[in-house]
Amino acid sequence: MSKFKLNAFWQAVLVVIVVYLILDNAFPPLMPKALMIQFMAITVVGVLLFFSFEDKRWEEFKAPIHAVLSKDSLRLLRAFFLLAIPALFAYTVYDAVKPSFDAPLELRQVHPAPPSKLKIFGKSYDLTRLENPVREKVVEQLKSDRGAAMSTYTEAVDGGREVYYQNCFYCHGDLLDGKGPFADAFNPLPANFQDVGTIAQLQESFLFWRITTGGPDLPKEGTPWNSAMPVWHEMLDEQEVWNVITFLYDYVGQVPRMWDQDTSKAVTGLMNEINKQRKSMDGKQLYQFRCMVCHGETGMGDGPAADYLHPRPRDFSLGLYKYKTSPGTLPPRDEDLFDTIKYGLNHTGMPGWKSVMKDRQISSLIPVIKSFDITATWSPEEAEDEDFDEEGRYLKSDFTVIEDIEPVDGQVAYSEESLKQGEKRFNKACKEC
Repeated sequence: MSKFKLNAFWQAVLVVIVVYLILDNAFPPLMPKALMIQFMAITVVGVLLFFSFEDKRWEEFKAPIHAVLSKDSLRLLRAFFLLAIPALFAYTVYDAVKPSFDAPLELRQVHPAPPSKLKIFGKSYDLTRLENPVREKVVEQLKSDRGAAMSTYTEAVDGGREVYYQNCFYCHGDLLDGKGPFADAFNPLPANFQDVGTIAQLQESFLFWRITTGGPDLPKEGTPWNSAMPVWHEMLDEQEVWNVITFLYDYVGQVPRMWDQDTSKAVTGLMNEINKQRKSMDGKQLYQFRCMVCHGETGMGDGPAADYLHPRPRDFSLGLYKYKTSPGTLPPRDEDLFDTIKYGLNHTGMPGWKSVMKDRQISSLIPVIKSFDITATWSPEEAEDEDFDEEGRYLKSDFTVIEDIEPVDGQVAYSEESLKQGEKRFNKACKEC
């Protein structure tokens, strides 16, 4: 009886399989994937070196490969490998790049540590010492000229507001609460700046890093839920970034973390004073603070953010309103305006302001909205010509208040039958247009 001898090729395959099984099972709890790839590569190289050391053994090793590549009797096996090998590589690449939503083995950091240095805008920044130059200037001016300090601060906030509503509100929302029109498409969701656990816990240098370098610069602790934050230093200049950072803190009424106690005390004092004023803010002041960015200085729907909204913000000067409970061509009731402001309008840029405005503040906006009208929609019938300005705005405060409500008697109840009847009427009378 002849002694069984395993071909050199199959000896090599067997060695590789045994090594893999040992590495995969003998080192609990598991072998890291990257380390496994390195060890298996070393194993394959070692096996090839061993079997190619002698010509006779190398010829024996290559014999099965030559047979598959050249013999007609093995053409089906050859076709199989021609398909299987590229498919294996394709799957390996796919498996390596496909996104994973599994929780990482290590704890994910909500606020990953920034690098110590950052190079953008043609400059190098030391993030351990970087401070907001806008805030530094305001703090310095507060020591000698409070008016100049407030002017510098207001100018930066206004500039930051414009940058935010032109670029950021789509994700982070009108109210900076992370509920913009695109928010639900992202994982993780955009940051909610109204949450005291976000920017109120951070230094401004951290925001500067996250805004300028975006998601691509996050360290591996931020994976697998990589941020969709764009690389804004490619689209904004340095001053615009600092302005929008200043605006974020101003809008939510928070101050950043600061190491210098004197600076922190000055900034906190200024923010407390501003917050105190805003708590009692109403009417025109409140409109300028909350509404002007979309509806414009004079309510014509031409604010800095207007061109970036669809549908555009309401133009109050025309006295035309879509959502109302008053009958016919009458303008809306005050209750209609109140509800629109408080609860917002779905699928538009109009947010519900109930989370940041009290009812009395919302009510105070109604006369402001009416005062923008240039079509005499809200002026009383007995108003004189001298009661209007050159553009037709009513100058007094005794605006018309609509009391009539659209009757609900006779309305058809919602049902499958009423839908079918409505479809018939629509196809008969409305479809052509």
